[in-house]
Amino acid sequence: MMKFLLIIFFIAASLSAQGFSTRYDVIVGMFGKVGYSDFTLKEDGDNYEAKLVAKTVDIAAALLGNRVETFTSTGKIVDGIYIPHTFVKTKITTTRTRFQTYYFNHDKKEVKLIEEKSKLVNETGFDSINFKITTKDVIRKSKKESVLETYIGDDVLSSYLNTKTTCKAEEKFYNLVAIGAHNDKNIVTLSCLENKAKADAGVCFSDHIQNIYNLHVSPIDEDETVVDVLIAFDADGLMKEAILGDVFWIGKITANRVYYRVTRK
Repeated sequence: MMKFLLIIFFIAASLSAQGFSTRYDVIVGMFGKVGYSDFTLKEDGDNYEAKLVAKTVDIAAALLGNRVETFTSTGKIVDGIYIPHTFVKTKITTTRTRFQTYYFNHDKKEVKLIEEKSKLVNETGFDSINFKITTKDVIRKSKKESVLETYIGDDVLSSYLNTKTTCKAEEKFYNLVAIGAHNDKNIVTLSCLENKAKADAGVCFSDHIQNIYNLHVSPIDEDETVVDVLIAFDADGLMKEAILGDVFWIGKITANRVYYRVTRK
């Protein structure tokens, strides 16, 4: 389920604002509110930092070990395009942590990944003096460095920030290739709905919707599910709502904007 939540959260970054902060609540039909995301964009001259924090709450938190995922993209703004220098993905639960840091070398067309993991395990031993079995919690850590086989110049946050120039109204269809976009391998597309398709989708949303997009994620394996998310933007060009249709037995998943503050350029 967290995979679906993150797909919805990511699209919230498609903005043309100098300073931006917002929150989206995620509602699942059967369970009610299961999580929320906070997104912030900060710009300082030619530098930027975009950060997305996704948290589970209540029953979802219990099922997923109080899972919190954070995504941070930092880099430069060149001619209005966000060019990442680093992208950090963190996943934290009650028993595990994972930090993935991607370093972009755009001149060499190379991306280096440093992955650090820790896991809390219960280790069993034997106390030979007292002649009894003992248990204790131990944190096991690992670190691995590698260079990605294929150079990818965007992370998922910088890519969505760049949609204001790469996904223009006349294009209507946008293919996303970015680190952090649904396991980095799936085909992800964003298309603008028009005419009857837009009218049919519009009945799913509240009033004052300006544009509606369909985010489509194709599965890597045949056994996986194709994901389609409808995203509605208001007149300010900000995501207002998102809907993922009925998912097996849990029901409809929706994201609703509950707070935002924007400073226009």
